[in-house]
Amino acid sequence: MFQVSLKSMVRIGGTVSLILLLNFHVPGDPSNIQAEERGTHKTPSAPIRVGSVIGGHVHPALCRAANGDLLAVYNENGGGGKELLLARSIDGGLNWSASKPIPTIKDCSIYPGSLTTLGSGEIVLHWSCYRVEEKRRWRVPQFCTSKDHGITWSPVTEIPLDDYTNYTCLRHSILELDADRWVCPFYDRTVIYNRKKNTISTFGDGRNHGMVPLVKSSQGTLISGAPQTDAPVPVGKPGQMVYGLRSTDDGKTWRALRSLPYFGVAGYDLTALDKGTVVLTSILYGVGRDDEWAFELSLSHDDGLTWDKANAVIVYNPGRPIRGRGWPRSVLIDDKTLGTLFYDLDPKQKGGPGVFFVRTPLVAFQPVK
Repeated sequence: MFQVSLKSMVRIGGTVSLILLLNFHVPGDPSNIQAEERGTHKTPSAPIRVGSVIGGHVHPALCRAANGDLLAVYNENGGGGKELLLARSIDGGLNWSASKPIPTIKDCSIYPGSLTTLGSGEIVLHWSCYRVEEKRRWRVPQFCTSKDHGITWSPVTEIPLDDYTNYTCLRHSILELDADRWVCPFYDRTVIYNRKKNTISTFGDGRNHGMVPLVKSSQGTLISGAPQTDAPVPVGKPGQMVYGLRSTDDGKTWRALRSLPYFGVAGYDLTALDKGTVVLTSILYGVGRDDEWAFELSLSHDDGLTWDKANAVIVYNPGRPIRGRGWPRSVLIDDKTLGTLFYDLDPKQKGGPGVFFVRTPLVAFQPVK
């Protein structure tokens, strides 16, 4: 289904490793997708084109609705796009609907955010609006919700803060503490938003995790993608490097994981499954240059303590730098399959710049016998 085509040095967690990069089928070629479906179902599918884009902060978001539909939301023309487009798949990501704008978003120059399916089945879509007033620049986080699996959306709600900055934005799913309280991992602060009271309060020990994934495992453990003990904003002298944090007391105290890879600009994603299993969606970078070369999935089978890198699976490698940084996001499609959404702005690929989806069977993570 794929062939080894390139040998490359990549940086993983601050170290240099030699890996074989895999050359997948051309994205969006229906014959390749059909061939993959007729195969052994033990390797990632060929990339499936969700939609075509222009460029900039495309930054897609992904969720699985309570009815099983997959929703993908993205900016067609980033860096201040005026609308967020939504595409839907009713067959586990094999086919996608034509993308349509979410109508409730108005008067906003958009920086994309995230999608979250709450325990009730309600879906929360987050984004931020750019604001400029003379020399001052800031972003205002907003959200809307859907109770019918993304068919219709509520009016827009603005997150109430007294001191918005140009870094008040998020790219990862919110963490639902209960029906009314959501942890929002903004770039410049990590806070709890109380939906019922429309108020903001401190999360855990008050540290800023940064614009990173923050999830709760099926065992109740909180896992943070924070590279450092406390994130400097926007950037600053690196503090104590921890390569991930873990809390067993709802964020009151944290212990360093020291097991997550190099974070990079586009970071990575965390997805909690059942039985203490957690999925890490990470980016493989080129050595000596800040280029994304491939996307990789690896599993933790012990509630986020360690990661099985020996059986990690590369889900996308075009054999060249991935243009636009990709921002991969993963969800569980069903009890046998993961799905990963990302974008690639390379103009020379078939169909041009686009948003793509890859299906990965869980059996792909089993050791080769």
